[in-house]
Amino acid sequence: MKRRGSKSKNRMVITPAAVEAFQANDVKALHRALGLRPWEMSPLPRDVEPLGCDPERPPNSRTTLFDQSFEQAVVLQRALMEASRA
Repeated sequence: MKRRGSKSKNRMVITPAAVEAFQANDVKALHRALGLRPWEMSPLPRDVEPLGCDPERPPNSRTTLFDQSFEQAVVLQRALMEASRA
């Protein structure tokens, strides 16, 4: 029997609490609002948060869970930036 991955990871909802935490650069509140795991990369820009993401500089390797969450962080960062402008 094949095991299917969780679909919830692909369906993250950008809530007002997440947008507020993003605008305040609050890493903990943002992780809570998005339901991110502690080992997942923050969608905050890297120049704001050392554990954040920079779409222009992907990780060199994908050996850690943190590095593997890069694409998710970039997608969330773009969605949060768009929601912040609205």
